[in-house]
Amino acid sequence: MRGSIAIWHDTFANDAEGYSPRVEIHINIWRNKERNQRGQFDLFDIGLRFEEFRALRTLSISLPFEIRRDEDVSDLFEIMHDAPTLSAIFNETLAAGGMQDGGRTFSVSHTETERIQFYVASCPINERQISTIGSGVDRVSVITLSDEFFSRLRIRVGDHYVRLRVKVPIGTKNGFVSLNGPKDSAFLSTISTNEIIEFRLNERRNFSTAIRERLQANDCALIDISAVHYFLIRDMGVEMTQSHTAFKKMRRLEPDMWERYLENYCGFNPDKMIIYHWASFAPSANGSVESFTALATFRAYYTGSLWIYGLVIVALGAMGSATQGLFTGLLSIYFEGSSYGCADHNATTCGITIWNALLLILLIGLLAILVVMRRREP
Repeated sequence: MRGSIAIWHDTFANDAEGYSPRVEIHINIWRNKERNQRGQFDLFDIGLRFEEFRALRTLSISLPFEIRRDEDVSDLFEIMHDAPTLSAIFNETLAAGGMQDGGRTFSVSHTETERIQFYVASCPINERQISTIGSGVDRVSVITLSDEFFSRLRIRVGDHYVRLRVKVPIGTKNGFVSLNGPKDSAFLSTISTNEIIEFRLNERRNFSTAIRERLQANDCALIDISAVHYFLIRDMGVEMTQSHTAFKKMRRLEPDMWERYLENYCGFNPDKMIIYHWASFAPSANGSVESFTALATFRAYYTGSLWIYGLVIVALGAMGSATQGLFTGLLSIYFEGSSYGCADHNATTCGITIWNALLLILLIGLLAILVVMRRREP
């Protein structure tokens, strides 16, 4: 499936006119370098800065992969209540204000002017829902922010920001990442893979059938987007080979600023990671980013399954020995007089020859199974 994120909204009919919902989108995709370990996750972070939300009833975000557990979606509100983390996320010198609304909101201001820029709001589990729609290759997950969430935001005038994180297991197929590994990976201790990462937002032709039907049935509209900031973060050892469009900026992560943001996640070392930044802005003050696409290809090197590699080496050595023994036995039988058959020759020679033939067949089968097993791994 080659899918796209879709962000649509439901509004209050009486209030929608003149208050078209508008949002700025921030996307972070963190690719985990520890590809050979089970239980590892890629991270997909989505931040929404609501510039106009008075008429919003609900907001839905569809993702082109399946979220299998509710606990794989988390709110980054607590992590963001930290000046270095805020400065890292927004690339500005920002300060976090005190908690408001019972610990569910805090203000963000510039350290120099001390002027409030926006509010960061929490989005607890009871104010968001996760559902899965579609079937087969069209199966997608939808995160919906509820009316209760927006009712709380409407108490304060100004921009409001929320940021969610989705943990994507390494083996999960999704519509952003395609891997092309070598067919002979079972014979390699270090594997070179070509990765294609194509991020799409509101690309209508890539919507799943289930999303199209949902939008039509509920008469929902895609939300107006003032700007999209897409960040792809990779390990320094991964080489970018091409990009369909020039990225805005590329830099190394600042380890001291990002440690809190990535704490408790294995495989992410800020000191050894590079961030690529693509951006798109509305053509005018009242315009909107209709869709956004960014494609980049990488060459990555991962440690293969060493136990499979070891078994392949042992199997190849045993095959060489079995082949030598088989041909030695066959030549011995032939030159001693093939017309008499095994019954008239040394029983030991015939037994060894038959054993080597069976062993060779078994080793060939084992090698084929190992190669197929290795090709099925991500």
